[in-house]
Amino acid sequence: MRQKLARYITIFLCIAAAYGLVFYLSIDDSPRPKNEVLSSPQSTQDQAETVEEVKEGPYDETLTITAGDTLASILNRLGIPINQVHEAIEALSSVYSPKDLKVGQEVYVVYDEQKEGETYDLKFLRLRADFENDIELVRTGEGFFQATKYKKKLKHSYVAIEGDIKVSLYADALRAGASPKMLYDMIKAFSFDVDFQRDIQPGTTFSLLYDTYKDEESGNERPGELLAATLVIDNKPYEIYRFQPTGSVPGFYTPLGEAVQKALLKTPIDGARINSGFGNRKHPIKGYTKMHTGVDFGAPKGTPIMAAGDGIVERCGPFSGYGNYICIRHNGSTKTAYAHLSRFAKGMKKGAKVHQGKVIGYVGATGTATGPHLHFELIQNGKHVNPTKVTQLPKTKLLGKALQEYKAFKEKVERIRIEAKKEGLKEELPSASKPKVLEEA
Repeated sequence: MRQKLARYITIFLCIAAAYGLVFYLSIDDSPRPKNEVLSSPQSTQDQAETVEEVKEGPYDETLTITAGDTLASILNRLGIPINQVHEAIEALSSVYSPKDLKVGQEVYVVYDEQKEGETYDLKFLRLRADFENDIELVRTGEGFFQATKYKKKLKHSYVAIEGDIKVSLYADALRAGASPKMLYDMIKAFSFDVDFQRDIQPGTTFSLLYDTYKDEESGNERPGELLAATLVIDNKPYEIYRFQPTGSVPGFYTPLGEAVQKALLKTPIDGARINSGFGNRKHPIKGYTKMHTGVDFGAPKGTPIMAAGDGIVERCGPFSGYGNYICIRHNGSTKTAYAHLSRFAKGMKKGAKVHQGKVIGYVGATGTATGPHLHFELIQNGKHVNPTKVTQLPKTKLLGKALQEYKAFKEKVERIRIEAKKEGLKEELPSASKPKVLEEA
């Protein structure tokens, strides 16, 4: 019996050992990834050292300026010592004022751990000063900071826009892709010949050509200058070109070389409507027919009033039924007058010199007036004339060599316009490359 029991136990142990061996081999022979390496105490130590190396500096971060931030405050938050912050700002100040930082502006910094201590060393800083310039700050091997201002290379191209006016020039031109700045320049240039309150109607066509500059790194784009523009009103074209005569300032000229800027503005107030025209009319207060010696522009109280042209203030103050009144003498035979002002602009007094477009006062209802408006008069050779009917002469006209240069320039602009239209909106045209400019501290 004992022998039998011993035999059974031996058989059981052999079977158990066999099963254990099979199970062990099935696990040990399982396929491994090709790149798997059996770990060893040495390899484990190497991995730990690698992880430790990744965690070490130098570090880099892009910081965004928020409300209340200064350059000093964001560097302090990184753990840069205060003495380094002051040295960095002092070096930067030679090419850029840190006070010019704006909310949303980004500052890229590189910093590293100090060998001793818990603070960090500032190694490098870069920020975008403006559209055309970058600022870089580098810590040299001697421990000093050096600031440099870089002129960025911008992509230069031309934009050609054209379309029909269905709602307004502003709305339809923006929809066609025009820049708001270019529209402002266009409207300002045409305002000497076009009344945008009354002349522009549905069906009027427009076109404009301007250049633009793009920072391809950031994707930001900035319009340059309006080169040419056209309005066709009642089948009558109005064309202008921006040209700078040698030794003079740039301005807009007609195809004949006449400056679009006239001696006097057609309307000395923006966005106003004509309430009453020039000529005989029934006086709204006195009730009888009387000669109306000017034009009344209705506008809210406080609307700025501009000098129609260059001149000298001949009279400034209360004047009978005109209320607050200004009269400007432009030359020996021409004067303009402005009545019912709520108040005068700073510096307005008899004898003061004014330039065309300068604000001289504000709309009101002083004197004999039923409501706030500007009463505007044009006086030539001592007689009141209708300011909306007088044909204004251009301030200047190109002659001789300047006219020939202008004609050549105009032909070049037309070639650019044709090429830009062929290539489509905002396509690159050949232009001279600009060298990189450095301004070191």
